Amino acid sequence: MANKRKTKTKSKSRRKPSNKNKNNKKSKIQSNWKKISTAASTIAGLSNITSADMSASAGQPIGMRAQNFANSLLGRVTGYTPFKNAAGANTPQTISIEGIFNKWSGAGFASWVYGQLPIKQLPHKGKAKTFGKSLLTAGVLSGLFMPTSNPHTHNLISHNNPSVSPAMASVSTL
Repeated sequence: MANKRKTKTKSKSRRKPSNKNKNNKKSKIQSNWKKISTAASTIAGLSNITSADMSASAGQPIGMRAQNFANSLLGRVTGYTPFKNAAGANTPQTISIEGIFNKWSGAGFASWVYGQLPIKQLPHKGKAKTFGKSLLTAGVLSGLFMPTSNPHTHNLISHNNPSVSPAMASVSTL
């Protein structure tokens, strides 16, 4: 009986190694790539929205910079600035389609196009396609709230009504 067990273990050890380790490595790389794509697109989006306002807190302690970041992000997206005494307290809500064509949406589009090319020899096409989609999405969505040179900003939370032109006043009374 003891000899039979030894021969069975020997025959198992002579088998070819399975591809479990290879497949496991591949799935880890795939899941890590999605995390990398998500993190990169999040950072790109936040940078897009807040980059113009962060210069107001340059050289200040990290707490003041964090308050400026929150004011900038929430101010550009919602029009509400939670820290009234911090830099960026007067950040207006900005919604404009002018900002959707930016460096992040361009890089995302280029990466997505690379993933779509019908050439089999190109490396990492699937990863480039995934990365491109997330970066393109982040660039377009954050570009909507990006500060632009367009003077038309819209604050949906503000209760201040803009002055109504006489032509619009006659239309609204009908």
